[in-house]
This record gives sequence, C-alpha cells and structure tokens, in this order.
Amino acid sequence: MAEKLIMTNSLINKTITVKRAFGIGLTMLLITACAGKPLQVMEAQVEQLKNLQDYDSDGVIEAREKCADTVLGATINNVGCGTQTTYVEPLNVDIKFANNSYSIPPSAISEIQSLAKFLEKRPELRVIIEGHTSKVGAAELNKILSAERAKSVASLLVNDFNITPERVSSIGYGFEKLADFADNEEAHATNRRILAEFNETVIVDDMKWTIYTVD
Repeated sequence: MAEKLIMTNSLINKTITVKRAFGIGLTMLLITACAGKPLQVMEAQVEQLKNLQDYDSDGVIEAREKCADTVLGATINNVGCGTQTTYVEPLNVDIKFANNSYSIPPSAISEIQSLAKFLEKRPELRVIIEGHTSKVGAAELNKILSAERAKSVASLLVNDFNITPERVSSIGYGFEKLADFADNEEAHATNRRILAEFNETVIVDDMKWTIYTVD
C-alpha cells in the first residue's frame, strides 16, 4: 500500500514539473517572437485647434461664426449671419374727407399735427403724403381727387407746421391700391385714406419656420 502511494506522488510531481517546463518554454517562445518587432507607441491626444462652441445658439460653431449675437430663431447662413428683409412702413393718417371734397376737416388737424411733431423729432426723414380713394366713381376723377387731398395735407405741414418743403411731397393713387376689395360702405370708408410714407426703411429679421408659425 505504501509503495502505491509513493508511486502516485511521484507521478503527480512529474506531471507538475512537465507543466511548469511547458509554461516556461511557451513564455520564452512568446518573448523571443516579440523581440524582433518594434514596440507600438500610443499617439499623443490630438489637440483641438478649432473652437467648436456655439455661443449664440444659432447652429454655427464659433470657428465659422462671422455674426455674433444673431436673433434667436432667425434664418441664418453658413457663417452665422441672419438674413433680413427691408421695407418702408407707411403711417396711416386718419382723415375723413367729405364726399368729393379735398378740404381738410377740423377733426383732422390733430392727426396732421402729430405727424408734424414726429417729423420735427426726425429731421433726417422725408415724407410722401399718399391719397387713396374708394372704388366708387370714375377712375380719372378719383385719381385727381386723391391727389388734391394728399396735396392739402402736404401744404398744411409746410405752411402751418413749418416743415420744410424739401421734405414733403404728395401723390394721388385713386383706387389703384385698395386696402379692402369688398363692395360695401365699410370697405369704401377704409379705402378713403391718407398715408404718410417715410424714406426710412425698416429692417426685419427673417425667422425660421416652426410648428408654431402662424400664417
């Protein structure tokens, strides 16, 4: 029995020795195989040279930004500049002329005075007084009537409120530019109007369409 135990232990020791020798040999083989190859060196982290921030939240990074602080929600181009539309915004001067008359009624003086005060505050502006009529009667007569009404307002600005003549002009359109195309008394009253159009243009930012945009 003791003999068998000794033989078993001897066999186990030989097995362990063989495994160790195999492990050492395999390790040496791997070291030898790798010795002839160059070591792989990890590249240094690439430095980011461009500013990728979008400070005004318009979708254009700072590296390409040429127009800072664009209006939020505006339509912009590839370099972050908003597109704009220019137009002249006329002022409606509420004057109710009598039928077929171009005499300025007393009730309209305060309206013209307000226009004169505005022009005094903005001496760089010029104004065109536009006369418009309803689509009632002959086109030629309406055009003459609208021109006379506009001229009456322009003359009052110059003669009574001391606006220099070089800054004031007038034109009559008759019913060429209707504000309301309906054929009723309310539309006719709307179309009989005087507009003061200034030489100053208003610049408006074009806005992006969203699901909240209303026509």
